[in-house]
Amino acid sequence: MSRYSVVGVVTGSKHLGTFEANSPEEAINLALESEAAHVGLCHQCCCECEDPSIETALADEVGK
Repeated sequence: MSRYSVVGVVTGSKHLGTFEANSPEEAINLALESEAAHVGLCHQCCCECEDPSIETALADEVGK
């Protein structure tokens, strides 16, 4: 019988802020280029999760 190392992919979300843009795509690009795109984990979580990163981003229009 073989032995296997198994990694679970953890998914979460983080509010990156509100950005003025001409389109949702532009707002996403601005957010991903901002300092808010950094992902940090608390001491306990960083012992359990490796390589946190933002994989995708979504944009919803807010009031003008």
